[in-house]
Amino acid sequence: MAATETIDWLRLALTPAIGPVLASRLLTALGSPGAVFRAPRRRLESVAGLGQARLERLLDPAVADAATAEAHRCAEAGVDLVTLADEIYPEPLRTLEYPPLVLWVRGRLRPEDRMAVTIVGPRRPSGYAGLMADRLAPPLAAHGLTLVSGLAYGVDAIVHRAAVEAGGRTLAVVGHGLGVPIYPPANAALADSITDGHGALISIFPLATEPAPGLFAQRNEVLAGLALATLVIEASPESGTLITARHAAAANRIVMACPGDATRRAAQGSNRLLAEGAVLVQTAEDVLATLEPELRRALVDLEAPPTDLPADAQGDLFAEPTPASPAAATLDSLSTGLIELIGREPQPLDALLELGADLGRPAGQVLEKLLAMELAGHIRQLPGRLYALTGG
Repeated sequence: MAATETIDWLRLALTPAIGPVLASRLLTALGSPGAVFRAPRRRLESVAGLGQARLERLLDPAVADAATAEAHRCAEAGVDLVTLADEIYPEPLRTLEYPPLVLWVRGRLRPEDRMAVTIVGPRRPSGYAGLMADRLAPPLAAHGLTLVSGLAYGVDAIVHRAAVEAGGRTLAVVGHGLGVPIYPPANAALADSITDGHGALISIFPLATEPAPGLFAQRNEVLAGLALATLVIEASPESGTLITARHAAAANRIVMACPGDATRRAAQGSNRLLAEGAVLVQTAEDVLATLEPELRRALVDLEAPPTDLPADAQGDLFAEPTPASPAAATLDSLSTGLIELIGREPQPLDALLELGADLGRPAGQVLEKLLAMELAGHIRQLPGRLYALTGG
């Protein structure tokens, strides 16, 4: 996208008193931010709810100058501005009723991040909550799901760290601008490890925005919107974690929760979610089984190789069909290599990631391929994060 188009999106997002509803009306009426700012006043005045005061703010040249300056600062800081019109804009987030017009991103978004689950829980987790986070996050990351959380203390940090250590993907949605020090400071090194090839930091706030309680509440809708489902590890009745779960339900996402001790107030909020119909989760397999239809659709959207082959047709994976593109040939060689290696004996995840590296494939793509093969019934994961052929 041309820089001027990005600045137009940024200008609309930064205009005071133009909230998501009014911005949506303007875009529906005129098609794009550029068209909004080029439209005659009479045309703009016909948009319901704009009014003279808001119209003056919309056309204020000072906002245009501020948007240009923000774009320059982002370029200098290594922060990408991803707008709603960009192809890389996260597809699940795009389906919200009022998606953010602009995302501030440090790191890299990838198409396979649509196969994501948001995992949230307390900043000061109980022993049980920490145990469940440790039990669930690593295998989900190892299965190729992108793990989304808020880079806070406690469960959030456990989730992000599990994805990094598994060689997988993770997205951290922060409640401040990406031009100020990471909050909390103790997670600064973790943030660096995320952006170092394992995912991205995402903000909906300008670079210089300092952390504040109200901002963390605002980012919760993005936390829920980025994923196929939100999993609540543990939540008290007044926990902010429940806000994320409510946003997920409002966006027609799947809500999941771990069962908690009924005698402990710290678990009453998550237990209430279960009473209201949330999916009960005790193992990573519970999550994968619930998400299987969504994961299959996501893999189809990503143009992954067919995942509906019968389990006894594993030999077909060794065939070398004429590929549609060089990329398809590379992906086929990855499938073949994985099947050949696993076929000798069950293999640990590290060995499969090493094979992918030898073929020039990043860890995230290897995990994605393993997930596709598992959903197709060709392979299965054994305890200890070993992979084996189905029936082997």
